[in-house]
Amino acid sequence: MNILVVNDDGYQAKGLELLVKALNPFGTVYISAPLHHQSAKSHAITIRNKIETFPGEPLYGSSGTLVVDGTPADAVRLGLKCFNIDFDLVVSGINYGQNIAKDILYSGTVAAAVEAKVLGIDAIAISAPHPNLPYLYDETIKLFDEIIEAKLYEGPGILNINFPKETFTRPKGVRITKMGLRNQHAEYVKSEKPDIYFIKSSVIEYQEDEQSDVTAYNEGYVSITPLTLDRSDHAWIKKILKP
Repeated sequence: MNILVVNDDGYQAKGLELLVKALNPFGTVYISAPLHHQSAKSHAITIRNKIETFPGEPLYGSSGTLVVDGTPADAVRLGLKCFNIDFDLVVSGINYGQNIAKDILYSGTVAAAVEAKVLGIDAIAISAPHPNLPYLYDETIKLFDEIIEAKLYEGPGILNINFPKETFTRPKGVRITKMGLRNQHAEYVKSEKPDIYFIKSSVIEYQEDEQSDVTAYNEGYVSITPLTLDRSDHAWIKKILKP
């Protein structure tokens, strides 16, 4: 099994190292990761500038490493092109910070997995509140053992995985979930300097469904959320067309 590992935290990120080491038992692993931190870049791609790449020594026990001076989606595209290998799976992460609810809309980690699926390769995004959680390596191996054995990643979209909040010493289990409602609100606040603003963030909580990724995150469970690439609202279409 050929696996391409990507991320949005950069090629030196602890989560990337942990993920590569955890996936090594399951196949031949390659890395294509951004040169710099690229969080919240969503699905941006570079279209006007040239992109520099830095082939280097294989990192973290991988069979090949490519560093890309671009976005997470750029890293996916260039990793697939430069390695010129038939990849069976792309795994994006492990992101430093959860990607649940509306975080998904901004996440470079999730977007990298989506880009792989757009290009026809099954993909998984995986995130944790912190890469230094003591259980993270063992639980990641256990999780992928089950996912790969059952081929859960094979589908029309991607899987978005999140480990629970770090107050739990270990996950209680795994839940198949749906995208929650919680929103990371970003307010632009004017600084003391003219025409300069900074972001003040806050979390807006909602009454969540029992099956949401937010509920799983808060209650100590790993959430696995299947995400579709088709963003059409089919129920709304039917409502509009209803005679």
